[in-house]
Amino acid sequence: MARPTKYDLEKALDNAMELFWQKGYDSVSMADLVEFTGLSRSSMYSLFKDKEGLFKKSLENYNTKKAGKFLDVLKSAKGKKSIENLFDFMKFNENFRGCLFTNCMVEKDFKDSDIFDIPKNYFTQLQAQLEKKLIEASLANEFNGDVKTMTLILINMIYGFNLHGKCNQSEDDSNLMFEYILSLIK
Repeated sequence: MARPTKYDLEKALDNAMELFWQKGYDSVSMADLVEFTGLSRSSMYSLFKDKEGLFKKSLENYNTKKAGKFLDVLKSAKGKKSIENLFDFMKFNENFRGCLFTNCMVEKDFKDSDIFDIPKNYFTQLQAQLEKKLIEASLANEFNGDVKTMTLILINMIYGFNLHGKCNQSEDDSNLMFEYILSLIK
């Protein structure tokens, strides 16, 4: 008779997500994952097949628990106000770690396109929401520029903020950048 498996899968996925977020994909070993998640090697291989399988589930977990909040913030208001809210939500602080999606897209050459599709789909949704909010801003006479161009500028700035904030955690600096960017939306 096999021994019953004892683990909290949600907690293990949260811990794996945190570990990948802290160290990056390449710097995390299977031994690190066993120690950090509380899963045995056999449970890990049984549940996820390999490190990349656990990484994929960690990205899905991040999408649900962390990245989705950015989309929720954008959806919570109309027009320019929604973009202001997003930037307010993104402010740098001493605990700023950037975005797991941005970090892994910079670091990892994805062998499995299903894994790459997770951050790619998120950023596609984020870009679509930014475009929608700029259209709303245009209709409300809050923005008279080119929606497509400003959307591309904003999404690229968000990628950059996610990286820059990891080495410059000054809230004052993030406020300066965000205020300037918002001044371009007129």
